Amino acid sequence: MIGINVEALKESRELQDFLKERLGTEVKIEGNIITVGSIEEIISHGKIKDCIERFLYRKKLFDKYKTISDKDELKIIKKKD
Repeated sequence: MIGINVEALKESRELQDFLKERLGTEVKIEGNIITVGSIEEIISHGKIKDCIERFLYRKKLFDKYKTISDKDELKIIKKKD
């Protein structure tokens, strides 16, 4: 199970739907955290990060946001201008 901090991103519901469709797994949103997968499933940070970056590119948000990987979670943050 991997958490994604989406505090900086307004399109969190759209990202949730996108991840559910692309990864074919359970995706829940609680506050500013999107949780991907379950305890039984192992999905790599890299695969999820790739899906997030595809989402940002398709929504033309790639220039405004970037994804960073922490120990236990991924984080979407705004790029500095």
